Amino acid sequence: MYTSILFQAALLSIAQAHGVILAAQGIAGSPASVGFKVDDAIARNCTGISPCQQDTTIIRDSEIAANIVNECGRTELSGNIDVGESTENALSANAVTKVKAGTLMTVTIHQVNADGAGPYTCDLDQTSNAGVISQNLTVTNNVPGVNGLSQAKTQDFNITVKMPDNLACTGASTGNVCTVRCRNNAVAGPFGGCFAVQQTDVAATSNSANTISTAQTLKDIEAQVQENNVDLPVAVAANQAAGSADGVNGFSGTNALLSASIKSKAAPVMTLSVDNVGVNAAVASATTTSYAKATATAATKGNANAKGNGNGNGNGNGNGRKNNNKARGSSLKWASRLFAADNWEEPSN
Repeated sequence: MYTSILFQAALLSIAQAHGVILAAQGIAGSPASVGFKVDDAIARNCTGISPCQQDTTIIRDSEIAANIVNECGRTELSGNIDVGESTENALSANAVTKVKAGTLMTVTIHQVNADGAGPYTCDLDQTSNAGVISQNLTVTNNVPGVNGLSQAKTQDFNITVKMPDNLACTGASTGNVCTVRCRNNAVAGPFGGCFAVQQTDVAATSNSANTISTAQTLKDIEAQVQENNVDLPVAVAANQAAGSADGVNGFSGTNALLSASIKSKAAPVMTLSVDNVGVNAAVASATTTSYAKATATAATKGNANAKGNGNGNGNGNGNGRKNNNKARGSSLKWASRLFAADNWEEPSN
């Protein structure tokens, strides 16, 4: 217990400044998205490590490469962010903003203290949860700051993020969701976060296993296996500690103080029809459809871009690679925000 307290204190001392994505508004009249794991019960009028910084997202390429977190990073309160789970919880709570190709989104960033300043950069995973950053996004009206630093604190800033003209969201259970990731360049961070957007001017994708084009190289697979073997004993011990009486009580006590509530939504039962009977398994994935070939090219480019952006994940199969189970809690703290937009319809203009 004492060692655990010292370890947590060490983590907190490393990252002592933050910026939080409070909202992202796309098409007018649609619900606003909120940064994954951002909790509306956290105070916004203070700068201290606890509670003021606890739901800020830290997104470090070194931690992504080391198999510690997914491409959306972690918070000090909840640990690794499970992108797929966070997205589905947001969809269930009707807390995903709507966008089209070219939409100008207003993203509200709360600067907790000095290291939460600008400039912020944003990028996009068009598959939502494959860990492939497909392209960078244009950001204007940025948060003031140099190298993530300024003298501002406890202040909200609105930045403008433009969706690309060739936007093609294919992710989540709806088949038309993208993940947007924004972060600054603070040495103590980078700080920022991820949020989901739902595209309205695209046909929803219905996936089939033989048309999924994400792939890893042999080198990346072997490196991942080595990393997993190093991580496993520590991860098992941490999981056992989290399941102990003290761990469960601590987690329950934290949730009691926060707004931990998730709106559940039953998933449909589906049967897919795959037309590759009689095709050699080694060839099937390369010969199924012209769409698969086209997306394979796009995914390869996206993967290379991910490396170029320094994400360090280096593989399109990111959600399997990045240990989504590492989150200390599965609750989406902000999911209790239920927007009065269940019957939202896109404006005719």
